[in-house]
Order: sequence, then structure tokens, then C-alpha cells
Amino acid sequence: MGNVFTADGSSWAHRLELSNGATDVFFDVLTLAGCAIADTPWERHLVLFFTDAHRWSRGTAGFDLGELPWTTGWLVEKAFLDRLIGMALHRHGWDRLAYDPPNAIAYLSTFREMIAGYTPTPVSAPAWGDWRVSPDPALTARCQIHGVFVGEFGCRLCDPNLQPR
Repeated sequence: MGNVFTADGSSWAHRLELSNGATDVFFDVLTLAGCAIADTPWERHLVLFFTDAHRWSRGTAGFDLGELPWTTGWLVEKAFLDRLIGMALHRHGWDRLAYDPPNAIAYLSTFREMIAGYTPTPVSAPAWGDWRVSPDPALTARCQIHGVFVGEFGCRLCDPNLQPR
């Protein structure tokens, strides 16, 4: 089973379909970049989503951009996500990976194209919680080895169930 990432009914040309292993790589590189620049509560929640995603149920981590709890500040939020992807495309933190992610550039490029063509709609009652409120500080504590958020399940880069052997 794999994961599909879409943007409000995006065409087949603008969707990202990844295997479970590719999804882990995708979230690893997004986490590395995002932890370096997340400042606001919304930004931290987004990066925590990447940190913990695909760890509680394999094959169900895909999402539509419309599911994110965008606020009335969506222009800034969208710009943050684009900046995060840009950093990941420049391989920010990849030296901390225990593997080489050769296909990650293609995944990130497709995701960035999806975001470029997407206009968020603010959500008044977000299903994923209110990302305007700071997350629990324990979740944004940093792994002493990798420097990324530990999230609910610990450092994703230390997790032997996610990392290639």
C-alpha cells in the first residue's frame, strides 16, 4: 500500500503517489528542513505533522492540502511551506540521514508544484486542531543526535522501523 498527496481535486499530473518507504524519505527530508526554520505555532504544528506522520499507520499518511488547518494568514503559511520545501530541495540536513535519498528531489519538486498551484481556504473548525495555539513544548524538544523535533513518537531519524538497514 502507498500514499497519495493531492491538492483539492488536483489532476493526475499534480498528485504525488509514494510507496511506504518513499513516504518515509519524504517526511524525513521535510522534517529536517522544517525543524530548522519553524518559528510560529502553525509552522511548528506543520513540522510536527511531518515528524510524526506515517508512524502510526502505514499506508495512510497521504493527505490533501485542503486538510491542513489553514488560517486567515494562509499567504504566510503557504510561503513557509514553500520555503521549507526549498530548503529540503537544497538538501538541508541530509548529511544527518543514515541513507542517500536519491528520489527525494523528484518527490519534493512535485509537491512544490502542487503547492504553487494551490490556494488555501481558511478553516474555522479544523479537524487537526487549532494550529494557532503553540504545541506542547515536549513535542518540539530536539533529538540530541539529529536536532529534529521528537514529536509524539521520538525522533523519526532514530527510529529503526523507519530507517533503512
